[in-house]
Amino acid sequence: MLLIEKYALEASRYYFKNGGIIIPVTDWVFPLKNFSYITYNKNGQDYNDKKYNYFDGNSSWNHPANDLCIADTNNDCLDDFTGMPVDVVSMSGGMVIAADTAWEPGSILRAGKYIRVFDVSNNCLLYYSHLNSVNKKPGDIVRPGDKIGEVGRTGRSMILSDAQSHLHIALLKIENGHPFPKPLIRELKRTEEKLKK
Repeated sequence: MLLIEKYALEASRYYFKNGGIIIPVTDWVFPLKNFSYITYNKNGQDYNDKKYNYFDGNSSWNHPANDLCIADTNNDCLDDFTGMPVDVVSMSGGMVIAADTAWEPGSILRAGKYIRVFDVSNNCLLYYSHLNSVNKKPGDIVRPGDKIGEVGRTGRSMILSDAQSHLHIALLKIENGHPFPKPLIRELKRTEEKLKK
């Protein structure tokens, strides 16, 4: 646990030294942009954190996240109505602490291409996965609304023809040096409503 606490402290120092500012949860934004419409997997009831351990990696089969599905009936990673990719934007401010751009079909990694952002202001991690492209790298400072990638179909389960193209997004709160998953649906709905205004 001390490693995570030390890492968080160093990341915080780096964040503020490189122009990061305090950004409260009330300033978060919806994580998708340039879409015709979205649906929530299982009407937003897909979150399940029972017996989940962040450090179990691929061996954990729970779903401590929400999936935001885009209109993509032909699985080409383009919005059916706009013909354009759907942008994934950072909900929060923070620092990119991990990114994977090398996923290829056949990989056993479930997440596919992803980005993890450490939100220094709120002491949490936001995890965005199944991306088609990744626009940021570790060490980059982001603010709410900054493009970090595009919705895709990467990851072990996403290459199946019956899987809907979606953003898999998770929130992990750092408590006593350990990342614990927390429901995000309330913030997703709140920021989606804010987007409509």
